[in-house]
Amino acid sequence: MSYQVLARKWRPKTFSEVVGQQHILTALSNGLKENRLHHAYLFSGTRGVGKTSIARLFAKGLNCVHGVTAEPCGECEHCKAIEQGNFIDLIEIDAASRTKVEDTRELLDNVQYKPVQGRYKVYLIDEVHMLSRHSFNALLKTLEEPPEYVKFLLATTDPQKLPITILSRCMQFHLKALEQQQIAQHLEFILSQENLPFEFLALEKLAKAAQGSIRDSLSLTDQAIAMSNGNITLTVVQDMLGLLDDDQALEIIHALQQGQGEAVMKGIQAVAEKGGDWDELLRDIGENLHKIAMQQLLPSSQIDDASRIGFLASHISPEDVQFFYQVMLTGRKELSYAPNRRIGVEMTLLRALAFHPKLMTMAPTAQPDSTPIPNEVPSSPVYLEVPVVSQAIKSQYKSQLKSTAVATAQANAPVVEQVSPTLNQVEEREAYSPAFDALAQIDKLDHLTISPKTEKKKPNLTSESLVQTASLQAEVVPPTSLPVIDSHAHSASRIKDKVTALSVQTTSKATLSATALKTVVPQAVSQAEPEEDEDEMNDSQLAETYRWEWRNPELAKTQEGMKPSALKQSLEQDITPELRAKVIEMTRKQDPWTDLVESLAIQNLTKELALNCLLLSQDGDTYHLGVRAHKSHLHTANTQQQLQHALSQLQQQSVTVVITPTESENLTPTEWYRQTYKALREKARQDLLQDDKLQLFLQEFSAEIDFSTVKPV
Repeated sequence: MSYQVLARKWRPKTFSEVVGQQHILTALSNGLKENRLHHAYLFSGTRGVGKTSIARLFAKGLNCVHGVTAEPCGECEHCKAIEQGNFIDLIEIDAASRTKVEDTRELLDNVQYKPVQGRYKVYLIDEVHMLSRHSFNALLKTLEEPPEYVKFLLATTDPQKLPITILSRCMQFHLKALEQQQIAQHLEFILSQENLPFEFLALEKLAKAAQGSIRDSLSLTDQAIAMSNGNITLTVVQDMLGLLDDDQALEIIHALQQGQGEAVMKGIQAVAEKGGDWDELLRDIGENLHKIAMQQLLPSSQIDDASRIGFLASHISPEDVQFFYQVMLTGRKELSYAPNRRIGVEMTLLRALAFHPKLMTMAPTAQPDSTPIPNEVPSSPVYLEVPVVSQAIKSQYKSQLKSTAVATAQANAPVVEQVSPTLNQVEEREAYSPAFDALAQIDKLDHLTISPKTEKKKPNLTSESLVQTASLQAEVVPPTSLPVIDSHAHSASRIKDKVTALSVQTTSKATLSATALKTVVPQAVSQAEPEEDEDEMNDSQLAETYRWEWRNPELAKTQEGMKPSALKQSLEQDITPELRAKVIEMTRKQDPWTDLVESLAIQNLTKELALNCLLLSQDGDTYHLGVRAHKSHLHTANTQQQLQHALSQLQQQSVTVVITPTESENLTPTEWYRQTYKALREKARQDLLQDDKLQLFLQEFSAEIDFSTVKPV
């Protein structure tokens, strides 16, 4: 018998052999046990997770000789025929190769015939999303109401391409991608049954490369068996997949944190010599950074310092981990745009080094009174290499800093007393040393954030001596690569530094010697930054007690106008109810007939007729009204009778109304309304032109008024 690949040989024969997908197996098993069967099932999910296998097992449960069951025997002729793929009542269709509507119609023509051997005729349509639109339309009615002996099993990797009309007719099950640990354990079981030696780490690499697919993992295992001659080792799998050693990514991370560019380039050269995948390198670095971040999230007692991940988690700050991780993600996005992939990886790692420097330049200390020597070769700067900042290193340099501060304070006590008593206190608190000061700056960087606002601020140095001191500080100690702002200093130290600054300002230039200047230098830095912090503290206090006030108090006396919401609502309407009432009230005072019409209890067409009529004359109980020719359609027997009845009720006597066409120059109530509205709109325009604030706005911004939008309110 010819060799059968593992993916086909180890295809599950029962529901219990399926790896994962328990949420789907439970639903199908319960449906088979209770005989609650839907007529159409849709299985969706990525490739190689078991869609077709579960569909065949479901077909076994439907057509087993021993009845509908969730545990088919696998021994009867029906089960064996389904397993071998020659069961006549299981019609498997590849929708990718039969996409035409003619193929679907041919399929549906056979639906009407009952099954030959089995209990149900099962149609298994794989990759159903490949069917054409006309094929879906031809399948709709049969899929909605098939014969009772027909079951449809649809499988697809892309359910979004299916019409909603198909999805609504099916019971849909989505198969999940399998976890790496599940796949590795399944491979371990299969290789144990095959009596093949293996390393479990190699199986984990194969499971990871499968990306959630059982079939892909078995195919890769077949390839690994062929390459290793039946002995699957980690080295063989790494060479086959083009993977890197786990230590390579960790060594690059360590070199990045140390700021060692040469070590980073050596790591890249080692990857190139091995022929590794450059995108895989960045991905491995990102995965290890994720592991480091997760280690740091756990309690410190659970961090294993013996492992490389645990060691780096204990020595790299969380801020650095997040920074490196972001750089790796950005580098992977830009890798396709690089001249070549190696250059892209190199520039990504160089970017991490450029924005995270760990080397600080320290210039040699110069005496304030020293004079430059002509043609003197300048001394090269001293580079201070800062190692990974750990708690042990911090405690070490802090203890040394404290002891050095006491010794220096005792040695310089007489000199400091000549300057100011306050300087003596400050010198006892902190001594100056370039190396320890650089380490102190790194310590501050671990706890502080840099604000653009504070970077722009300049210390307010009014004393000439303090200005000279600041210039001397710039010559002695150049700024480090990253600025430091002590925003967490205690209020007591801020007040002490403030007093120190005031004492320095009052010191005369004559009594301030060169030695005293040298003593003041390290304190000048601590003076400038607390002043900025003091300003920030004052700003925060002002923000708490700040209250808005009128710059021009007379504006407070201005009567409050219409609210913006009410103004917007009024502008959206041609005539607001308030404006309509105002127009009617003004018109009633000018025209008696309008006042009489508004007093009548009429509405609809009757009132429309009255508003478009004008009073020609009144002879006792008879009203002679005139209507415009273009409004004569309002004059009907019914409307005239209702108008006459309303006038009779208002006058409390019988009234006669006579309506005739007229071209009189007098105005009807409707025309009166229009004239009043025009007068109000013109008045609004004039008020706008006379408004001083608006005129100032027009003049300053060269604006113009669109008078067509002006409406009275």
